[in-house]
Amino acid sequence: MAAPLVVVINGSPRADGSVSKLLAALTEGAREGGAEIAAFDCHALTIKPCIACGPDATPGYCIFHDDMDRVYAALERAHAIVAGSPVYFDTVSAPFKALIDPCNCVTPLVTLPGGGTDLVPKWQRTRRGVFVTACSSKHPYDLAERTVRGWLKWVGAKWEETLVWSHADDDLGSVPAELLDRARETGRRLAASPPLVPAPAVAVRPPAGPV
Repeated sequence: MAAPLVVVINGSPRADGSVSKLLAALTEGAREGGAEIAAFDCHALTIKPCIACGPDATPGYCIFHDDMDRVYAALERAHAIVAGSPVYFDTVSAPFKALIDPCNCVTPLVTLPGGGTDLVPKWQRTRRGVFVTACSSKHPYDLAERTVRGWLKWVGAKWEETLVWSHADDDLGSVPAELLDRARETGRRLAASPPLVPAPAVAVRPPAGPV
């Protein structure tokens, strides 16, 4: 049987930052659990901005062909999806947001046989999802989490957990050992967990709040 694929998306620009360290620990745990890893560093990807091309733009994914082609292929195969980003102006980093927007193609607006349009997912919601973030203790991360949870739903995943390092210091990569241990355990759990049982296929709408 093929190893489960855990897709890890890093929206942090700092390889030595807390988000990157947490993702590395989670990846280590997932590998220990027997998972295959597909990792993407958003700052190293070339992605054209979404232009909202409308219904029935393409039978595949985006009308553009760039590094998102690799991302779509990994997300489709994914057993679990892990998204990491620091909090920038209450949301995720710009390179991660650039990856999020074209994922509208995973649940696109299509013309229905009887007329009208609706949003129809290309695959079932069987993937598990985790958000990893870091922020100042003076600022909340709930809006960034809301963005990620909505995106996870759009790409066929169900949010299960957020690992957050909310800290008062200004030190780079100050995430404590106990939180890194939790990240490793989360990775092992994702690798060992069975796929989610999908709900009956229905069109989805953007969430009004956390889901």
